[in-house]
Amino acid sequence: MPTNSKPFLSFLTVPLITFALVVISGCAGGPPSQEELAKADYGTPILQADAQERALEFLKRVLKDPDSAKIDWSPVSPGWWREAPVHGGSLQFGYILNANINGKNSYGAYIGYKPYRFIFFNGTLTSVYAEQDLGTGYGSTPYMGKIY
Repeated sequence: MPTNSKPFLSFLTVPLITFALVVISGCAGGPPSQEELAKADYGTPILQADAQERALEFLKRVLKDPDSAKIDWSPVSPGWWREAPVHGGSLQFGYILNANINGKNSYGAYIGYKPYRFIFFNGTLTSVYAEQDLGTGYGSTPYMGKIY
């Protein structure tokens, strides 16, 4: 009686592909080397007031009720970040403004403070990251996902 090994192979395919993707994506991260830091171009500095103004302009387009948002700003500082592999995985330098924002949902209730990261290069807002959830319910995992 012949045996069919294809179902067994397809059973192994998904875990093996998942493992390979995790290994590959893990290789793309990590802090910059001393050489990369020495050559870093952060662009021109941005004033705290200007960074907050540009961040608020962005938030007015994405929050349900931007006028009622409660925002705790951190000081603008030079920094680095590495894009996720799906966004190219490149190392970027610039000025970073972090904020914790408590906004309202569609029912008018505050949802709790969520972290946001606004990234500027030469005074221009180039990227925004915000806390997002991977999954639902108790099994969800928060992560900082690129929203702009």
